[in-house]
Amino acid sequence: MIRKVLQNRLLNINEDLKRSFPANFMIEKKDLLDIAFTELAISRVADLGCVWGVDCAYGLYVLDKYQPAHIVMVDTHWTETAIEACKSNRKIRILQKSFGSPEVPGELGSVDTIILFDVLLHQVAPDWDRVLQMYAPYTKSFIIFNPQYIGSETSVRLLDLGYEKYFENVPHDIRHPAYKSLFSKMWEIHPEHGRIWRDVHHVWQWGITDHDLFDTMEQIGFVLTYFKNHGRFGNLKNFENHTFIFSKR
Repeated sequence: MIRKVLQNRLLNINEDLKRSFPANFMIEKKDLLDIAFTELAISRVADLGCVWGVDCAYGLYVLDKYQPAHIVMVDTHWTETAIEACKSNRKIRILQKSFGSPEVPGELGSVDTIILFDVLLHQVAPDWDRVLQMYAPYTKSFIIFNPQYIGSETSVRLLDLGYEKYFENVPHDIRHPAYKSLFSKMWEIHPEHGRIWRDVHHVWQWGITDHDLFDTMEQIGFVLTYFKNHGRFGNLKNFENHTFIFSKR
């Protein structure tokens, strides 16, 4: 019943904005964006890790609904669908790079907000907390949706849990193409990314606790202005979907 209601809301959004958003467009993320763009003065936006699975749908949503002056879409692997949706809009700048690369925050420039949806738990070398530190001088706020770890009081590198525990804590099994060689080749160089398999961002890397996220944000000068717990992530007992808005002091 709840999923039916959410699907109907998506159909209404498609009709209102005259754009078709993908079936896995999450209403919870859309609602978080609505809160942020209603409460904050946002003209310049960066959507980091925006392509995978949604083809920039959330950045395109805020562009249609709230008409910011400029939005930078950043990801490593761009699909034809995402490029086609973005290339003709002069308000959009496409950046085909890993947003963990040290030069990217400077290339991004100053923005009013940074959108981070389901990406922090993938970030290693630099780790998720270092990524936030890198971008802190360039933004006034962060809009975050992330599966958060509730299996311990402190954050864990999931690969350090070992083979069995790792696959108990990720929503994929060993047959998934991105995961089937992960443990057998962990210390070998990935041919596509030029780094060891252990440090490839395409797989789940972290269980991040709210406590550690709050502590990191406090250290870099941001305060929590909105939070909501959306409940368990799929069938993973140690993860819940949490939404956050952090604003610079």
